[in-house]
Amino acid sequence: MKRHLTLIAAAAMTLAQPALAQDKDVTFGFFGPLTGPSAQAGQSLRNGALIAIDQINAEGGLLGDTVELIEYDDRSSPEQAVRSATKLIQVDDVDAIVGSLHSGNILAAGPEIERGEVPLVGAGTSPTWLQQGYTYLFRALGNSELSVRQLAAYAKQSDLNNVAILHSNDEYGNSGASLFENFAKENELTITTKESFTHGDRDFTGQISIIARSAPDVVFVWALGDDLGPVTKQFRQLGYFGPIVGPEGYTLPEALEIAGPTADGVVFAAQYLIPETPEAAGDPMMANFLSAYNEKYGEMPASDNAFRGYDAVQVLAEGIRRAGTTDGAAVRDAINSINDLQGIAGTFDYSAGTGEGISTMRIYAIKDGAYSELK
Repeated sequence: MKRHLTLIAAAAMTLAQPALAQDKDVTFGFFGPLTGPSAQAGQSLRNGALIAIDQINAEGGLLGDTVELIEYDDRSSPEQAVRSATKLIQVDDVDAIVGSLHSGNILAAGPEIERGEVPLVGAGTSPTWLQQGYTYLFRALGNSELSVRQLAAYAKQSDLNNVAILHSNDEYGNSGASLFENFAKENELTITTKESFTHGDRDFTGQISIIARSAPDVVFVWALGDDLGPVTKQFRQLGYFGPIVGPEGYTLPEALEIAGPTADGVVFAAQYLIPETPEAAGDPMMANFLSAYNEKYGEMPASDNAFRGYDAVQVLAEGIRRAGTTDGAAVRDAINSINDLQGIAGTFDYSAGTGEGISTMRIYAIKDGAYSELK
């Protein structure tokens, strides 16, 4: 009888082996806005991640296994981001996660990521979500604190001492405005007024009227890319023609398309810009990425989030390679050992253990519908 049971158990193990052998892919999760007003940026983030995965698989995968991406639409909603992260961890059992491009969504999903011990590389630029003590969250570009600091310094250097603030009333906008107030004090700038609006609003008449009456030398605008075009256009329509300083969202084609000539006089901070052609990219890694993107999707990226998605996957992949396993804690520790990984954003150095890997940012100006870097 005992031998009979042993044979049955052995047979069951034999039957189970093919299923185990098939379940060998390294799985990356993704959550970001694939529909709604931020869909263009979210799809670029996802597409950039897929280019990196294509390249990794073409080179033999990770730890000898194929990499696959499981994706969810967070619809720009923190609640949906939490549901997406939970499903990726508890149902899909992913090894690593890319997303979201919304800092508020990453902040909301942070507790679930930490409990699940799954490394995440996010694309949101707000410093806040990496200041909560989480150890499994990382960023693959510079944070908005770098941008805001440099914009405040630019205002001081340009003798633009009286500044009005207009920001979206969400995690991204609120944190950016708060940072600017701090750096304004450091640079002895005067805040003439501070106004806010709800993301997605399209009538800013009240706020802009108050700002215009405060007679600023410059306006600091901090909001997501789909708000920037309408905000900028209405500033000019309502009679403010002075300089505007703002975030990397001004790299979105949509922002320039809506603002049109009214974007002249905008100065913004960004990690990188998308050139008109791959050949026009000054960096060989960026040129190679853009060529692969163009070949796969038949067009250039609509948003610099494509670069963020690509770099995020490369950081996670390097962590898995160094760890020699997909175990979350081991991969997290391996990412913290990275100090020399070359990405499109620059050379990643996570050795400080803060989750931040990039410490530089560039300043650009818009004139006649074109970008130029300010030295």
